[in-house]
Amino acid sequence: MQRRYRVLYVEQNTDGTIGGSYYSLLGLVSGLNKDKFEAVVCFYQEHGLIARYEAAGADVYILDPPRPVDYRRLADRKFKMPWLGYPLLPLQRVVNFFKRMLLPAVRYFVFLRKNKIDLVHLNNSILYNHAWMLACRLAKIPCITHERGINNRFPLTALYFGRKLDAIISISGAVTDNFARHGIEYPNIITIYNGIDPDSLKIKNSSGQIRLTYGITGTAPVIGVVGNVKPWKGQEFVIRAASLVRNHFPDLKCLIVGAISDNSYADKLHVLVKELNLSDNIVFTGYQEHVPDFMNVMDVVIHSSIDPEPFGRVLLEGMGLGKAVIATNFGAPPEIIQDGQSGYLVAPEDPDALAECIVALLSDEKQRQVTGNAARKRVLDDFTMQKSTEKVEKLYLSVLSGIKQKAATQ
Repeated sequence: MQRRYRVLYVEQNTDGTIGGSYYSLLGLVSGLNKDKFEAVVCFYQEHGLIARYEAAGADVYILDPPRPVDYRRLADRKFKMPWLGYPLLPLQRVVNFFKRMLLPAVRYFVFLRKNKIDLVHLNNSILYNHAWMLACRLAKIPCITHERGINNRFPLTALYFGRKLDAIISISGAVTDNFARHGIEYPNIITIYNGIDPDSLKIKNSSGQIRLTYGITGTAPVIGVVGNVKPWKGQEFVIRAASLVRNHFPDLKCLIVGAISDNSYADKLHVLVKELNLSDNIVFTGYQEHVPDFMNVMDVVIHSSIDPEPFGRVLLEGMGLGKAVIATNFGAPPEIIQDGQSGYLVAPEDPDALAECIVALLSDEKQRQVTGNAARKRVLDDFTMQKSTEKVEKLYLSVLSGIKQKAATQ
Protein backbone atom coordinates (compact mmCIF):
# COMPACT_ATOMS: atom_id res chain seq x y z
CA MET A 1 0.00 0.00 0.00
CA GLN A 2 1.35 3.41 -0.98
CA ARG A 3 2.25 5.66 1.90
CA ARG A 4 0.39 8.96 2.28
CA TYR A 5 2.53 11.99 3.08
CA ARG A 6 1.32 14.41 5.74
CA VAL A 7 1.67 17.99 4.50
CA LEU A 8 1.35 20.89 6.93
CA TYR A 9 0.06 24.19 5.54
CA VAL A 10 0.51 27.43 7.50
CA GLU A 11 -1.41 30.66 6.79
CA GLN A 12 0.30 33.55 8.58
CA ASN A 13 -2.37 36.23 8.10
CA THR A 14 -3.60 37.73 11.38
CA ASP A 15 -5.33 40.97 10.30
CA GLY A 16 -8.84 39.55 10.50
CA THR A 17 -9.64 39.54 6.78
CA ILE A 18 -10.09 36.60 4.44
CA GLY A 19 -8.08 37.26 1.31
CA GLY A 20 -7.05 35.44 -1.83
CA SER A 21 -4.38 33.39 -0.08
CA TYR A 22 -7.09 31.66 1.99
CA TYR A 23 -9.11 30.72 -1.09
CA SER A 24 -6.06 29.64 -3.07
CA LEU A 25 -4.98 27.40 -0.22
CA LEU A 26 -8.50 26.02 0.13
CA GLY A 27 -8.51 25.13 -3.55
CA LEU A 28 -5.14 23.38 -3.21
CA VAL A 29 -6.20 21.41 -0.13
CA SER A 30 -9.50 20.45 -1.75
CA GLY A 31 -7.83 19.24 -4.92
CA LEU A 32 -5.03 17.20 -3.35
CA ASN A 33 -4.73 13.59 -4.36
CA LYS A 34 -5.98 12.03 -1.12
CA ASP A 35 -4.32 8.72 -1.98
CA LYS A 36 -0.93 10.43 -1.76
CA PHE A 37 -1.31 13.34 0.65
CA GLU A 38 -3.00 14.22 3.95
CA ALA A 39 -3.51 17.91 4.70
CA VAL A 40 -2.97 19.53 8.09
CA VAL A 41 -3.65 23.27 8.18
CA CYS A 42 -2.64 25.84 10.82
CA PHE A 43 -4.19 29.27 11.20
CA TYR A 44 -3.58 32.00 13.76
CA GLN A 45 -7.24 33.03 13.98
CA GLU A 46 -10.73 31.64 13.62
CA HIS A 47 -12.46 32.53 10.34
CA GLY A 48 -15.44 31.70 8.16
CA LEU A 49 -13.72 29.20 5.88
CA ILE A 50 -12.56 26.69 8.48
CA ALA A 51 -15.60 24.44 7.99
CA ARG A 52 -14.84 24.29 4.28
CA TYR A 53 -11.25 23.27 4.98
CA GLU A 54 -12.49 20.51 7.26
CA ALA A 55 -15.02 19.41 4.64
CA ALA A 56 -12.09 19.15 2.22
CA GLY A 57 -10.52 16.58 4.55
CA ALA A 58 -7.98 18.78 6.35
CA ASP A 59 -7.13 18.60 10.04
CA VAL A 60 -7.31 22.24 11.19
CA TYR A 61 -5.44 23.76 14.14
CA ILE A 62 -5.67 27.29 15.52
CA LEU A 63 -2.37 28.37 17.05
CA ASP A 64 -1.51 31.43 19.10
CA PRO A 65 0.67 33.74 16.98
CA PRO A 66 4.02 34.94 18.30
CA ARG A 67 3.40 38.19 20.16
CA PRO A 68 6.33 40.64 19.98
CA VAL A 69 6.89 43.33 22.58
CA ASP A 70 6.85 47.02 21.69
CA TYR A 71 8.22 49.11 24.53
CA ARG A 72 7.29 52.39 22.81
CA ARG A 73 3.65 51.35 22.57
CA LEU A 74 3.76 50.05 26.15
CA ALA A 75 5.17 53.36 27.41
CA ASP A 76 2.52 55.24 25.47
CA ARG A 77 -0.27 53.09 26.91
CA LYS A 78 1.00 53.25 30.48
CA PHE A 79 2.40 56.78 30.73
CA LYS A 80 1.36 58.55 27.49
CA MET A 81 5.09 59.02 26.84
CA PRO A 82 6.18 56.71 24.00
CA TRP A 83 9.69 58.22 24.02
CA LEU A 84 10.37 56.34 27.27
CA GLY A 85 10.59 53.18 25.18
CA TYR A 86 13.42 54.34 22.92
CA PRO A 87 16.28 53.49 25.32
CA LEU A 88 14.90 49.96 25.49
CA LEU A 89 14.99 49.31 21.73
CA PRO A 90 18.22 47.22 21.87
CA LEU A 91 16.66 45.06 24.59
CA GLN A 92 13.42 44.87 22.57
CA ARG A 93 15.30 43.37 19.62
CA VAL A 94 16.80 40.66 21.81
CA VAL A 95 13.50 39.89 23.53
CA ASN A 96 11.65 39.69 20.22
CA PHE A 97 14.27 37.39 18.74
CA PHE A 98 13.37 34.93 21.49
CA LYS A 99 9.60 35.61 21.38
CA ARG A 100 9.23 35.60 17.58
CA MET A 101 11.93 33.14 16.54
CA LEU A 102 13.53 30.80 19.07
CA LEU A 103 10.61 30.01 21.37
CA PRO A 104 8.07 29.53 18.53
CA ALA A 105 10.60 27.40 16.63
CA VAL A 106 10.83 25.04 19.58
CA ARG A 107 7.05 24.91 19.88
CA TYR A 108 6.68 24.24 16.15
CA PHE A 109 9.40 21.57 16.26
CA VAL A 110 7.33 19.72 18.86
CA PHE A 111 4.18 20.17 16.75
CA LEU A 112 5.90 18.75 13.66
CA ARG A 113 7.14 15.69 15.52
CA LYS A 114 3.87 15.08 17.35
CA ASN A 115 1.82 15.28 14.15
CA LYS A 116 4.31 13.25 12.07
CA ILE A 117 4.58 15.92 9.39
CA ASP A 118 6.54 14.96 6.26
CA LEU A 119 6.60 18.35 4.51
CA VAL A 120 5.72 21.93 5.45
CA HIS A 121 4.13 24.29 2.94
CA LEU A 122 4.01 27.93 4.08
CA ASN A 123 1.29 29.85 2.28
CA ASN A 124 2.47 33.43 2.02
CA SER A 125 6.01 34.72 1.48
CA ILE A 126 9.68 34.37 2.32
CA LEU A 127 9.13 37.48 4.46
CA TYR A 128 7.17 35.52 7.05
CA ASN A 129 7.10 32.30 9.06
CA HIS A 130 10.84 32.20 9.74
CA ALA A 131 10.25 30.35 13.00
CA TRP A 132 8.57 27.57 11.01
CA MET A 133 11.51 27.52 8.60
CA LEU A 134 13.91 27.16 11.53
CA ALA A 135 11.75 24.43 13.09
CA CYS A 136 11.84 22.48 9.81
CA ARG A 137 15.62 22.67 9.70
CA LEU A 138 15.82 21.43 13.29
CA ALA A 139 13.40 18.60 12.52
CA LYS A 140 15.08 17.87 9.15
CA ILE A 141 11.74 18.20 7.38
CA PRO A 142 11.52 19.74 3.89
CA CYS A 143 9.99 23.20 3.77
CA ILE A 144 8.63 25.22 0.85
CA THR A 145 6.77 28.50 0.70
CA HIS A 146 4.46 30.25 -1.68
CA GLU A 147 5.49 33.77 -2.60
CA ARG A 148 2.25 35.70 -3.12
CA GLY A 149 3.55 39.25 -2.99
CA ILE A 150 5.46 41.81 -5.03
CA ASN A 151 7.65 43.15 -2.23
CA ASN A 152 9.80 46.26 -2.17
CA ARG A 153 12.33 45.06 0.38
CA PHE A 154 13.76 41.77 1.55
CA PRO A 155 15.39 41.74 5.02
CA LEU A 156 18.52 39.64 5.54
CA THR A 157 16.57 37.06 7.54
CA ALA A 158 14.19 36.50 4.61
CA LEU A 159 17.10 36.22 2.18
CA TYR A 160 18.89 33.71 4.39
CA PHE A 161 15.91 31.43 4.95
CA GLY A 162 14.64 31.85 1.38
CA ARG A 163 17.92 30.50 0.04
CA LYS A 164 17.70 27.48 2.36
CA LEU A 165 14.12 26.48 1.45
CA ASP A 166 13.52 23.40 -0.66
CA ALA A 167 11.37 25.47 -3.02
CA ILE A 168 9.76 28.90 -3.40
CA ILE A 169 6.55 28.82 -5.44
CA SER A 170 6.13 32.14 -7.26
CA ILE A 171 2.51 32.66 -8.29
CA SER A 172 3.28 34.64 -11.46
CA GLY A 173 5.99 35.86 -13.77
CA ALA A 174 5.51 39.30 -12.22
CA VAL A 175 6.49 37.93 -8.81
CA THR A 176 9.46 36.04 -10.27
CA ASP A 177 10.61 39.17 -12.13
CA ASN A 178 10.37 41.17 -8.91
CA PHE A 179 12.70 38.68 -7.23
CA ALA A 180 15.18 39.17 -10.08
CA ARG A 181 14.98 42.98 -9.81
CA HIS A 182 16.14 42.62 -6.22
CA GLY A 183 18.97 40.30 -7.17
CA ILE A 184 17.15 37.18 -5.93
CA GLU A 185 17.60 34.48 -8.55
CA TYR A 186 17.73 31.38 -6.39
CA PRO A 187 17.59 28.03 -8.18
CA ASN A 188 14.77 26.95 -5.83
CA ILE A 189 12.29 29.48 -7.29
CA ILE A 190 9.61 27.91 -9.48
CA THR A 191 6.65 29.70 -11.09
CA ILE A 192 3.28 27.96 -10.70
CA TYR A 193 0.19 30.00 -11.48
CA ASN A 194 -2.76 30.01 -9.12
CA GLY A 195 -5.90 28.40 -10.45
CA ILE A 196 -9.59 28.12 -9.69
CA ASP A 197 -12.02 25.23 -9.66
CA PRO A 198 -14.71 26.01 -12.25
CA ASP A 199 -17.23 24.10 -10.08
CA SER A 200 -16.68 26.62 -7.27
CA LEU A 201 -18.29 29.28 -9.47
CA LYS A 202 -21.76 27.78 -9.21
CA ILE A 203 -24.44 30.36 -8.47
CA LYS A 204 -26.29 30.03 -5.16
CA ASN A 205 -28.43 33.17 -5.38
CA SER A 206 -29.70 34.20 -8.80
CA SER A 207 -29.02 37.54 -10.44
CA GLY A 208 -32.65 38.44 -9.80
CA GLN A 209 -32.28 37.73 -6.08
CA ILE A 210 -29.18 39.90 -5.79
CA ARG A 211 -30.89 42.70 -7.68
CA LEU A 212 -33.90 42.50 -5.40
CA THR A 213 -31.74 42.48 -2.25
CA TYR A 214 -29.86 45.63 -3.28
CA GLY A 215 -32.72 47.48 -4.97
CA ILE A 216 -31.36 47.21 -8.49
CA THR A 217 -34.02 47.61 -11.18
CA GLY A 218 -34.28 44.96 -13.86
CA THR A 219 -32.76 47.13 -16.61
CA ALA A 220 -30.04 48.97 -14.68
CA PRO A 221 -26.50 48.16 -15.85
CA VAL A 222 -24.24 46.82 -13.10
CA ILE A 223 -20.48 47.09 -12.74
CA GLY A 224 -18.42 46.13 -9.74
CA VAL A 225 -15.09 45.56 -8.04
CA VAL A 226 -14.30 42.69 -5.68
CA GLY A 227 -11.58 42.78 -3.03
CA ASN A 228 -10.82 43.84 0.51
CA VAL A 229 -11.40 47.57 0.85
CA LYS A 230 -7.88 48.98 1.16
CA PRO A 231 -6.05 51.76 -0.72
CA TRP A 232 -3.95 49.65 -3.06
CA LYS A 233 -7.02 47.84 -4.36
CA GLY A 234 -8.06 51.08 -6.05
CA GLN A 235 -11.77 51.26 -5.23
CA GLU A 236 -11.46 55.07 -5.24
CA PHE A 237 -10.82 55.09 -8.98
CA VAL A 238 -13.74 52.77 -9.68
CA ILE A 239 -15.99 55.24 -7.89
CA ARG A 240 -14.53 58.16 -9.85
CA ALA A 241 -14.99 56.23 -13.09
CA ALA A 242 -18.59 55.42 -12.10
CA SER A 243 -19.33 59.14 -11.82
CA LEU A 244 -18.31 59.51 -15.49
CA VAL A 245 -20.16 56.39 -16.63
CA ARG A 246 -23.33 57.69 -14.98
CA ASN A 247 -23.40 60.50 -17.55
CA HIS A 248 -24.17 57.80 -20.13
CA PHE A 249 -26.13 55.40 -17.90
CA PRO A 250 -27.95 57.38 -15.17
CA ASP A 251 -29.34 54.24 -13.48
CA LEU A 252 -25.90 52.62 -13.20
CA LYS A 253 -25.19 50.51 -10.12
CA CYS A 254 -21.64 49.87 -8.94
CA LEU A 255 -21.07 47.16 -6.33
CA ILE A 256 -18.08 47.48 -4.00
CA VAL A 257 -17.74 43.91 -2.71
CA GLY A 258 -15.29 43.17 0.08
CA ALA A 259 -14.44 43.41 3.75
CA ILE A 260 -13.16 46.71 5.14
CA SER A 261 -9.45 46.31 5.88
CA ASP A 262 -8.76 50.03 6.35
CA ASN A 263 -11.41 52.06 8.15
CA SER A 264 -9.92 55.45 7.24
CA TYR A 265 -9.88 54.50 3.57
CA ALA A 266 -13.47 53.25 3.78
CA ASP A 267 -14.48 56.57 5.35
CA LYS A 268 -12.72 58.39 2.52
CA LEU A 269 -14.69 56.37 -0.05
CA HIS A 270 -18.02 57.16 1.60
CA VAL A 271 -17.15 60.88 1.61
CA LEU A 272 -16.20 60.65 -2.07
CA VAL A 273 -19.53 59.00 -2.90
CA LYS A 274 -21.38 61.90 -1.28
CA GLU A 275 -19.19 64.53 -2.96
CA LEU A 276 -19.86 63.01 -6.38
CA ASN A 277 -23.58 62.61 -5.61
CA LEU A 278 -23.37 58.85 -6.18
CA SER A 279 -25.33 57.62 -3.18
CA ASP A 280 -27.96 56.06 -5.47
CA ASN A 281 -25.33 54.42 -7.67
CA ILE A 282 -22.68 52.95 -5.34
CA VAL A 283 -23.46 49.95 -3.13
CA PHE A 284 -21.04 48.73 -0.45
CA THR A 285 -21.93 45.09 0.14
CA GLY A 286 -19.27 44.27 2.75
CA TYR A 287 -17.63 40.85 2.93
CA GLN A 288 -19.42 38.15 0.95
CA GLU A 289 -18.57 34.48 1.37
CA HIS A 290 -19.85 33.47 -2.07
CA VAL A 291 -18.48 36.11 -4.43
CA PRO A 292 -19.67 34.45 -7.69
CA ASP A 293 -23.26 35.44 -6.87
CA PHE A 294 -22.22 39.10 -6.99
CA MET A 295 -20.03 38.81 -10.06
CA ASN A 296 -22.89 37.03 -11.81
CA VAL A 297 -25.05 40.15 -11.58
CA MET A 298 -22.30 42.39 -12.99
CA ASP A 299 -22.20 43.29 -16.66
CA VAL A 300 -18.55 44.32 -16.26
CA VAL A 301 -16.12 43.11 -13.57
CA ILE A 302 -13.32 45.52 -12.66
CA HIS A 303 -9.93 44.78 -11.13
CA SER A 304 -8.54 48.17 -10.13
CA SER A 305 -5.30 47.66 -8.17
CA ILE A 306 -3.02 50.69 -8.17
CA ASP A 307 0.04 48.70 -7.07
CA PRO A 308 1.33 45.79 -9.16
CA GLU A 309 -0.98 42.83 -8.57
CA PRO A 310 0.93 39.62 -7.76
CA PHE A 311 -1.76 37.53 -9.43
CA GLY A 312 -5.45 38.42 -9.22
CA ARG A 313 -7.76 35.57 -8.27
CA VAL A 314 -10.72 37.89 -8.85
CA LEU A 315 -9.76 38.01 -12.52
CA LEU A 316 -10.04 34.24 -12.83
CA GLU A 317 -13.41 34.23 -11.08
CA GLY A 318 -14.85 36.91 -13.31
CA MET A 319 -13.41 35.35 -16.45
CA GLY A 320 -14.52 31.88 -15.37
CA LEU A 321 -18.07 33.19 -15.11
CA GLY A 322 -17.84 34.44 -18.69
CA LYS A 323 -17.77 38.11 -17.75
CA ALA A 324 -16.10 40.98 -19.55
CA VAL A 325 -13.25 41.93 -17.22
CA ILE A 326 -11.22 45.14 -17.06
CA ALA A 327 -7.92 45.17 -15.13
CA THR A 328 -5.00 47.51 -14.59
CA ASN A 329 -2.12 46.81 -16.91
CA PHE A 330 0.78 46.00 -14.64
CA GLY A 331 1.78 43.15 -12.36
CA ALA A 332 0.29 39.78 -13.29
CA PRO A 333 -2.97 40.76 -15.07
CA PRO A 334 -1.23 41.07 -18.48
CA GLU A 335 -0.14 37.44 -18.04
CA ILE A 336 -3.77 36.40 -17.56
CA ILE A 337 -5.71 38.72 -19.86
CA GLN A 338 -5.08 38.92 -23.60
CA ASP A 339 -5.93 42.58 -24.06
CA GLY A 340 -8.88 43.09 -26.39
CA GLN A 341 -9.61 39.36 -26.59
CA SER A 342 -10.21 37.77 -23.19
CA GLY A 343 -10.51 41.07 -21.35
CA TYR A 344 -9.23 44.64 -21.31
CA LEU A 345 -6.27 46.39 -19.70
CA VAL A 346 -6.17 50.06 -18.66
CA ALA A 347 -3.65 52.24 -16.89
CA PRO A 348 -3.90 52.35 -13.09
CA GLU A 349 -5.29 55.44 -11.34
CA ASP A 350 -6.90 56.61 -14.59
CA PRO A 351 -10.67 56.91 -14.08
CA ASP A 352 -11.13 58.47 -17.53
CA ALA A 353 -9.62 55.47 -19.33
CA LEU A 354 -11.50 53.07 -17.09
CA ALA A 355 -14.81 54.89 -17.68
CA GLU A 356 -14.26 54.92 -21.45
CA CYS A 357 -13.75 51.14 -21.47
CA ILE A 358 -16.79 50.54 -19.24
CA VAL A 359 -19.05 52.71 -21.42
CA ALA A 360 -17.90 50.89 -24.56
CA LEU A 361 -18.73 47.51 -23.03
CA LEU A 362 -22.06 48.55 -21.51
CA SER A 363 -23.03 49.91 -24.94
CA ASP A 364 -22.29 46.65 -26.76
CA GLU A 365 -23.89 43.51 -25.33
CA LYS A 366 -22.56 41.33 -28.16
CA GLN A 367 -18.98 42.42 -27.48
CA ARG A 368 -19.42 41.63 -23.79
CA GLN A 369 -20.57 38.12 -24.71
CA VAL A 370 -17.71 37.55 -27.15
CA THR A 371 -15.15 38.77 -24.60
CA GLY A 372 -16.74 36.76 -21.79
CA ASN A 373 -16.70 33.56 -23.84
CA ALA A 374 -13.02 34.05 -24.69
CA ALA A 375 -12.29 34.78 -21.03
CA ARG A 376 -13.92 31.57 -19.82
CA LYS A 377 -12.03 29.54 -22.43
CA ARG A 378 -8.78 31.16 -21.29
CA VAL A 379 -9.40 30.07 -17.70
CA LEU A 380 -10.42 26.52 -18.62
CA ASP A 381 -7.40 26.12 -20.88
CA ASP A 382 -4.70 27.58 -18.63
CA PHE A 383 -5.80 28.46 -15.10
CA THR A 384 -7.72 25.60 -13.49
CA MET A 385 -7.01 24.54 -9.93
CA GLN A 386 -6.50 21.00 -11.16
CA LYS A 387 -3.55 22.01 -13.32
CA SER A 388 -2.06 24.13 -10.54
CA THR A 389 -2.49 21.36 -7.95
CA GLU A 390 -0.92 18.74 -10.19
CA LYS A 391 2.17 20.92 -10.57
CA VAL A 392 2.38 21.48 -6.81
CA GLU A 393 2.00 17.74 -6.11
CA LYS A 394 4.77 17.01 -8.61
CA LEU A 395 6.96 19.48 -6.72
CA TYR A 396 6.12 17.79 -3.40
CA LEU A 397 7.14 14.38 -4.72
CA SER A 398 10.33 15.79 -6.18
CA VAL A 399 11.29 17.41 -2.88
CA LEU A 400 10.36 14.34 -0.83
CA SER A 401 12.24 12.09 -3.22
CA GLY A 402 15.32 14.27 -2.78
CA ILE A 403 15.06 13.95 0.98
CA LYS A 404 14.77 10.17 0.73
CA GLN A 405 17.76 10.01 -1.59
CA LYS A 406 19.88 12.05 0.82
CA ALA A 407 18.89 9.78 3.70
CA ALA A 408 19.80 6.67 1.72
CA THR A 409 23.33 7.95 1.04
CA GLN A 410 24.07 8.89 4.66
